[in-house]
Amino acid sequence: MRHRWRPNLRTRITLTLVAVAVGVAATTAGALVWNARLIILESRQAAIYDVLRVESKVAAEGLPENPTETDLAIAAEEFSVPAILINLRTSESGGTLALNEIPEYLLETLVDGGGMSAYERESKYGFLTFTAGLIVNPGDGGDPIAAFGMFDMQSQQEEIDRLVNLGLAVGVVFVAAAAIVGLVVGRQLGRPLDQLVEVADGLGSPEPSPVVDTGYPDVNVVLDAMRNSEARLQSTIVRLEQSEAASRQLVADVAHELRTPLATLVAVSDILADTEAATTENRREAGEIAARSATHLTTLTNDILEMSRFDSKQAEVVRRPVDVNELWAGLQESSRWQGVSFELFGEPTIQTDAVRLRLIVSNLVNNALRHGEAPVQVTAWVQSGRLTVTVADAGPGVAPEHEARVFNRFYKANSARSDSNESSGLGLAIVRENARLLGGEAWLVPGPSSVFAVWVPAG
Repeated sequence: MRHRWRPNLRTRITLTLVAVAVGVAATTAGALVWNARLIILESRQAAIYDVLRVESKVAAEGLPENPTETDLAIAAEEFSVPAILINLRTSESGGTLALNEIPEYLLETLVDGGGMSAYERESKYGFLTFTAGLIVNPGDGGDPIAAFGMFDMQSQQEEIDRLVNLGLAVGVVFVAAAAIVGLVVGRQLGRPLDQLVEVADGLGSPEPSPVVDTGYPDVNVVLDAMRNSEARLQSTIVRLEQSEAASRQLVADVAHELRTPLATLVAVSDILADTEAATTENRREAGEIAARSATHLTTLTNDILEMSRFDSKQAEVVRRPVDVNELWAGLQESSRWQGVSFELFGEPTIQTDAVRLRLIVSNLVNNALRHGEAPVQVTAWVQSGRLTVTVADAGPGVAPEHEARVFNRFYKANSARSDSNESSGLGLAIVRENARLLGGEAWLVPGPSSVFAVWVPAG
């Protein structure tokens, strides 16, 4: 099997420099020639306009107020170039230039369009011509006359051709010089390649790669890039280790949260099993404790399942019209909160996921009642396409050292509650994840009191 030829680094450098040289030479020469062409043509065109203006004025002075075709033809003979005069009122024309030789654009501009002057360059009869026209005699009582002249620009074309040939010659010399420079540079860069390979071989060692100055800035850039890649790899390894540690911590946190309600259930089962010693009151209290523990286990399990859906990207959003007042009324009826007031500003109907919005508000209010103090004020307002909800309680607020972590999973600002059946430490984390899933955000409002806020899109 034949292998396709691949150029080495030296050859590629040479070819690259040659390609760059070709591009630079072509661009530079093209720009210079183009600008020179414009200067040559525009200077010639300015002179042509001056000649046409003077000769048109002289010709117009000899015309009567209402010139005939014969008058126009005689006056056109005064021009130094083929010319034609057109009476714009009568459309009569005469001159040494045929009417069909005038570009249609000029006729449309001056004769039909009401313009005062116009020109057009074109290759005609094998050379470049410049046809210009202007209006003479307008507004002085006589008929307005359109004067057109055709000027030869062959000498300017020849000058432009010479510039193009000169640009090509300079480009060839430039490309040849670039090829020579490419060969020299390729050989110079070949010397530190062995040193570069030697340093690269040591990048896989456990020890950090030594800082080596090869004496070549370009090679040093490559070495720096390798060291940066090594640093990013180490950073990735650290993140993986942190992720593994977080997973272990999650298992430990879940086990810790399960320990208390399970231990409670075991103790309660012992009480219920001792039918001889347990009184009716003991059994009633044990049943209530078991019910609370079971409720806590159910809540904890549901919260963990909800967080797992976020982690696995399986959480879904079902948007539909939601009446915020009705949603709050349903929450209040099912939860039977005491000391909680609600106020809404703005249009009550929004487009969102009712289940997730209900979960957000419910968790914020439960958090305020559980860790704060009544009364709790829930304020919602719809403005600028957003629904913003704040939940404020009369408690002392969150200590500054805990503010940055209150939305973390299983984080409890009060360690005394770590064994409580009242909280799993996931409520605020679920609030934030649901808010972000809906396209919003949740945050703690800094201040002396405890105020949590969340916003979600309203449409």
